[in-house]
Amino acid sequence: MVSLRIAPYRQIAQEIAARLAASRAGADPIGAWAEEVIIPSRGVAEAITAELVRQMPNGIASLRLHTPEELARRVVVRTPDDLERRLAMRVAVRTIDHPMMESRGVASMLERAYRDVRDSGLTLAELAKRVSTTRGLRNPKRTEAIVGAWREYERLIAQLNAIDAADRLRRVNSDLPMQLLAGFYDMTGAQLALVQSLLDAGRIAAIWVPTEEPFAQPFLTALAPHVTVTPTDNRQPTTDNANQYDSLIDELRDVTARVAALLAQGTPASEIGIVARSLEPYDARLLNRFAEEHGFATTLTDETPLNAHRIGRGAMTLLRLRERGFLRAEVLELLRDGLHVKTQINIDGADSSTRRARVAGGVSEELRKMRTRDPIIADYIAVVAELEALTATIDLDFISRLSTLFRIETDTDLAAAEILDKIAAVFRRTAVWNRGFDVTAVLDAIEHESLNRQPRTDNRQLIWAGDVMRFRGRSFTHLFVVRMQDDVFPQRRTEDPLLPDSDRRLLRLREIGDGREEEQLLFSLLGDASPNVHFSFATGDGFGKVLRKSRYLRNIETVAITLAHPQPATSNQQQRPLQLLAKSGTRSVFDGYIGALSDTLREKLTAVSPTQLEDFGECPQKFLLKHLLGVTELDAPERELQIHHREKGSIDHRILEGFYRHLTAEDLANAAATLPQLPDALGSKLDALIDAQFDAHESVVPPFNRTVRGIERRATKRILREFLASDIADLDAQELVPRWFEYRFGAKSRRIENAPPSDHPDPFLVDAGGVPVRVEGTIDRIDMDRDPTQSRFRIVDYKSGKALRHVNLGDKIDRGVRLQLALYAMAVAEFFEAKPEHVSGTIKPIVVGEAKAAKFAFALHEKRDALVETLEIFVRAILSGKFPAFPNDNDAEFNSCKYCPVNHSCRTRHDLDERYAVQQQKDPRTLLGGRA
Repeated sequence: MVSLRIAPYRQIAQEIAARLAASRAGADPIGAWAEEVIIPSRGVAEAITAELVRQMPNGIASLRLHTPEELARRVVVRTPDDLERRLAMRVAVRTIDHPMMESRGVASMLERAYRDVRDSGLTLAELAKRVSTTRGLRNPKRTEAIVGAWREYERLIAQLNAIDAADRLRRVNSDLPMQLLAGFYDMTGAQLALVQSLLDAGRIAAIWVPTEEPFAQPFLTALAPHVTVTPTDNRQPTTDNANQYDSLIDELRDVTARVAALLAQGTPASEIGIVARSLEPYDARLLNRFAEEHGFATTLTDETPLNAHRIGRGAMTLLRLRERGFLRAEVLELLRDGLHVKTQINIDGADSSTRRARVAGGVSEELRKMRTRDPIIADYIAVVAELEALTATIDLDFISRLSTLFRIETDTDLAAAEILDKIAAVFRRTAVWNRGFDVTAVLDAIEHESLNRQPRTDNRQLIWAGDVMRFRGRSFTHLFVVRMQDDVFPQRRTEDPLLPDSDRRLLRLREIGDGREEEQLLFSLLGDASPNVHFSFATGDGFGKVLRKSRYLRNIETVAITLAHPQPATSNQQQRPLQLLAKSGTRSVFDGYIGALSDTLREKLTAVSPTQLEDFGECPQKFLLKHLLGVTELDAPERELQIHHREKGSIDHRILEGFYRHLTAEDLANAAATLPQLPDALGSKLDALIDAQFDAHESVVPPFNRTVRGIERRATKRILREFLASDIADLDAQELVPRWFEYRFGAKSRRIENAPPSDHPDPFLVDAGGVPVRVEGTIDRIDMDRDPTQSRFRIVDYKSGKALRHVNLGDKIDRGVRLQLALYAMAVAEFFEAKPEHVSGTIKPIVVGEAKAAKFAFALHEKRDALVETLEIFVRAILSGKFPAFPNDNDAEFNSCKYCPVNHSCRTRHDLDERYAVQQQKDPRTLLGGRA
């Protein structure tokens, strides 16, 4: 019978080290050892090695401490690596005709369930037999499909000249040196079968088990026929306490501070450990960051997913580039990621130029059709042509060359390139399957790889940190157990969706269960590993989510700790933003009250457009940012399926101008007689104009998605027919006729290259409280009375969509949030020497909605005096430097945020208190008028 001792991990390490050291006395120092050790984890191996080095200070050599899987490697048979297993399962899934196999992620679930079955010691043939003879399975046909996929998986693995790891465990020869079994409290079925065969062959000399907890009882029962149990009661009393923190960050910050204090007191780094049930990558980064601040380092590695590194990200982009249509952003990102290309190109310049030209993507052949393009866009097109040639064939040869396509500058870049080479080697091996090349499989392989960066020690003391499973076997004088929140420790366990516990019970497979016994065991091992265990948990995640402490801490005294966060010493760079923050909401510069304008800004006010004044009426800060400081919003053409709204508005304007310019009063009268249908001649004319404008636009901005562009063209024809029917009916009812189209006034058009001459060369001047305001602009259309003896004028402004922001136009003019059309009306009254009561204005929504036409109209004589008063308020505010933010995102109001370039970062908009305080003023005119 073999001796089995139950003792804590620390004592196990000491006893095995003493036994090994005694057996080494007088033996060849570099010869083979009489006994080897089978261990469950590297933690146990490191603990035994450290203890053995203490007892044999001259060092050791040739000792084998191996897991059962490492022991099985003595059998010279290859097992598939992780990538090969994933690829084989993906291929196997596609061979099974079952609806479940089309589910997202089914290959990963099948791989996990397969691992459970095979590690249990059951062969696939034995499982298939049980499935065929067992009644009561939840879904027998689905289970048979699962087994069928696994059969195909094993066949594919066999073609790689490999066998499953469980099968290799079966092949281990019992003709081995004597083995010591150390630190196991549970085993898979395959591992247990190996151990039992070694016991039968008399190749195990002694066994050490760290616990008698209920979870370990099945393992002890399985060994019972071969062993005599010698329990020990040499467990040291432990000192447990639990600290409660307000946030997850506070918890890790204080734990690292306490570790630093222990180090300062002379505690060796090897006697301090930090452990959690599981550590998220963010937790690892925080621990390393705080540790570095305190002058020590942890053993945690910083993992960077390969697809987050520029070479891995670039490889994935390159693989998807052609099927995604050579998106502009992805082409430029490839260049930034270091892709080798022959064409010399200014990447930032190409980014700016392609944005302005609305290049969303597309192949070089389409882009060369652009009628006008600057040289840098020609360089961009040349790069696209290179990428087309590079990605013409995505095959094994292309994958093999991936790592050579990018610039390598650092050690991390070299590591990323080596991983890509490893992936390519696996795909070359799997070519024997003859299943074709699958790009998605390569993408999946890259997504599963990561780069491990070892922490920088810089001769600093290294503190072990990790999760509970890697902790097993280690012992420390001081152990900090962090993240003791419920649902983290204990972890929730979910049932296998493919082989639920009810089916596993019938098939006599190991059940998943709820994991309570194992979690309790892991918790007890933490206490056994250290005489001083320091538990900690947080009551909140720092973002408002409440967290509860673990149920295992109910009987442990809890101390609430609130950290004082000292204010950092402010540098000159930090002091100014803090001053501005302190003044927020007090009409400070931080709130947009910047004081007297500089000469440069004053020059920009020499001539303003009605649109700019309207922006001031909606939100003075938007006016400051857009028109004085020149802030623009970066467009992303590749994200816009439709024509950009500004360009679509210009297209609609040109179509309507071309339609009405050559119509006579007789044509309009004939068209009115056929309403609600347009005459065929006018309908054909409209369609021709639309096609011509769309074709002209495509010659400048090739469509990235022709299907969507075709839908947009057809929708435009339908919408404009409805608009013209409504507009002609309105013209007939009002007895008006369009006379002027795109009426330009002021010198602005002379400053624009190739712009048509102005209809009125002088700007419109408005006296606003003694300050002359120069107004320039373009009027979409001016209608006149059908009777030439009358002098009625109506100014028409086309608006895309339903123009809900312009409903109740007359009221909004009085409030100062709609100024453009009223200023146009004042200009027309002066230019044509018309009386204000003979001039009116109206908004014409391109999409005919439910709002009545009267809601979009006004009479100049009713609005003129209030408009001049509004201009006086605005001019005084502009000249005195008052530009407060006035957020409003309600279309029923005026939605000042809709076309603001900084609406995503406006402090007033996103600070609810400030937003509420400002909006009590209803509109900027009220706000500025009350303080004028």
